[in-house]
Amino acid sequence: MIDAIRDAIAANQAEAATYSSGVRIWMTVMALSFFSSVLFVAWKAGARWILFAVLINIAGLITIKAANPEFSRTEIGTMIHLVFWSFALFMIWRPGAKNVRAKDFSGRSGAIYLPWLIIVSLIMSASLVLDARTALSWVFT
Repeated sequence: MIDAIRDAIAANQAEAATYSSGVRIWMTVMALSFFSSVLFVAWKAGARWILFAVLINIAGLITIKAANPEFSRTEIGTMIHLVFWSFALFMIWRPGAKNVRAKDFSGRSGAIYLPWLIIVSLIMSASLVLDARTALSWVFT
């Protein structure tokens, strides 16, 4: 099992190395943005959803690749993003979370957290648009 996980990690890294420099830069921006959630995760619900989504993404890339090595990193990542990132964004911005968000956005920490959450949400949304485009290309080609 450990060998399968190690092989899956190596295969994912090897595939990512073949991506264009623009895609690799975008992936770095996303990783830095999403992992910066650890600055807020103890106090802010939205940060917990962002961290949850990125950890599910990493775990999914590894476990699905280990179980199904024939799937590409792009295929696995696209499907995980469309499902779990969409869910995370919904949970953060849903109308029922309005009171929690208002509380999270108050005070000094809220003045930093609010722009961070908006920027991270926009980055995640842009990625979802690109993922949707990729998924649609699979359906219509």
